[in-house]
Amino acid sequence: MKQEQWKIELLNSPLWLVQSFFGVLLFCLIAAFLLHRTAFGQRFERILRPCLARSNRIRVCLLLAALLLMVLLEVRISVLNSFFYKGLYDSLQDRAAAAFWFFAGINSALVVCKIIHALADELLEQVFMIRWLEKLNAALTQSWLAHKNYYRLHMRRHAPDNIDQRIQQDAQDFIASTAELVRGLINAIVSTIEFTVILWNLSGVLSVLGLEIPRGMVMFIYLFILFATATSVWIGLPLVKLNFQNEHFNGNYRYALVRVRDHAESIAFYNGEAAEGRNLRRHFAHIIRNRWQIVFRSLGLNGFNTGITQISNLLPLMLQAPRFFAGQVKIGDMHQTVQAFNRLQRALSFFRNSYKDFTAYQARLERLDGFFQSMQNHLPYRQPQHEAENCILQADKLTLHRNNGDILLSDVSFRAQSGDSILIRGPSGCGKTSLLRALAGLWPFGSSGHMAGPAREHILFVPQRPYTPQGSLRRAICYPNIRPDEHQLAAALEACRLGYLKELLDTEDDWQHKLSPGELQRIAFVRILITRPRLVLLDEATAALDEETEAALYRLIRQELPDSIIVSIGHRSTLNAFHNQIICVGETLIDCSTSRI
Repeated sequence: MKQEQWKIELLNSPLWLVQSFFGVLLFCLIAAFLLHRTAFGQRFERILRPCLARSNRIRVCLLLAALLLMVLLEVRISVLNSFFYKGLYDSLQDRAAAAFWFFAGINSALVVCKIIHALADELLEQVFMIRWLEKLNAALTQSWLAHKNYYRLHMRRHAPDNIDQRIQQDAQDFIASTAELVRGLINAIVSTIEFTVILWNLSGVLSVLGLEIPRGMVMFIYLFILFATATSVWIGLPLVKLNFQNEHFNGNYRYALVRVRDHAESIAFYNGEAAEGRNLRRHFAHIIRNRWQIVFRSLGLNGFNTGITQISNLLPLMLQAPRFFAGQVKIGDMHQTVQAFNRLQRALSFFRNSYKDFTAYQARLERLDGFFQSMQNHLPYRQPQHEAENCILQADKLTLHRNNGDILLSDVSFRAQSGDSILIRGPSGCGKTSLLRALAGLWPFGSSGHMAGPAREHILFVPQRPYTPQGSLRRAICYPNIRPDEHQLAAALEACRLGYLKELLDTEDDWQHKLSPGELQRIAFVRILITRPRLVLLDEATAALDEETEAALYRLIRQELPDSIIVSIGHRSTLNAFHNQIICVGETLIDCSTSRI
């Protein structure tokens, strides 16, 4: 009889798996439909969308189906395990040797099944998480780099904080938490149904204060766990905000540390260690203050959960003990009652036990969705710029606005033809660099008027401190995608007085910090020579050079690029000789009497 009951449960397993699979699938579809109408569901859909691209959809669905099957197998193995222990302990109580050794053999098979299931489950879960991370990371980085969003967000005051953390850390944590919470939720629902049935069959009449309740043990357990869950939610509700703040404060602290690393030389020259230390301590103090609030709130939540767990360890035996002593159930039934109660208690307590994790999960979801929303809300502003048919640069009543809508520059007008050189002058903060950004099509705050010039791919903007990526010196010089031949590159280095760097072209280093400011500015002129743009925008691009080298480089680019238009910002009076037009920002255009170089 004991063996027969276990065999029946085993033979019913395939049909149970099929029915449960389609039942859970239907539940998931209904839940997705309902969640789609909520803010939470819409956020989640935006994060999941990259993984469900049309080219990848079938593979993802098959992988999700396999993961669902793994969850159902885990529940079914647990059900079979409860009947195994019932039969094992009943055989001991009845001194049935044959039945005992039968179940001992079954145990070996169950152990093998559990090992295979655990390995397959872990592999499938990791494959899904890695695939999703690849797609999500690609979507995050592409949307950040698209339309120069990275630059526009950098220029805005209310941009999302700690974008690096959102892309690198939040994405990984979000995917891991999603897998854990969704699998746990499905497991909890299926386990609740299965082990409620088992407890229902094991339950008898429960007498409470003289009142007899049929199947009362099941009702009592549900009331107990629902009370514990509701109380836990009430205690842990403030953790949602605290966990969001924790991510925010940690990101700010990391950013402050990175700034010290990136500006180490300037800080050292200023003897700014004490000031930087105060700034770091201020950021870290926010983390600690918020951490203590999380600790105190978590202590209350964890203390309550621990108390509930300890009470539940003995509760099923106490509820079933009267029937055992009356001879209505056997020791195997008692053991199965404890197992079923524990599984049911764990299933019904899923949200209570996972509430703290869910609060952190919700914070990550909001941060990632906030990132995507920011990318959509910061599409490129329409610039009043048109590609000129000939090599000209023209502005007609060009007006630039600040990020708050105020006017920065008003009614700027000028015209430059092929071979012209324009020098922009004016006091600091008057908008010279902003005008250069607008000429390059990079002004993010809106503008009006008319502007015409070369297409963006024919424009090269050279800032005061040029950017050089990590890697080889060749890659740094040819950034982002310049492909000169060896002779052209060597000649450009010699012409810009950097011939000594030819032997280091394939050496990997952090050249942004390895080279001096003057060397970096001369490398920018090497880029000008090998890219040969139609419009060169120089934002104090020779400020770190001596006047003789500055003059040599200006003569060089005019000699090598006689038809290009050069627009410079600078304060040295020696620059007048290399430009045939001068624009004083806020004043009228002045034509210099100097001849074209």
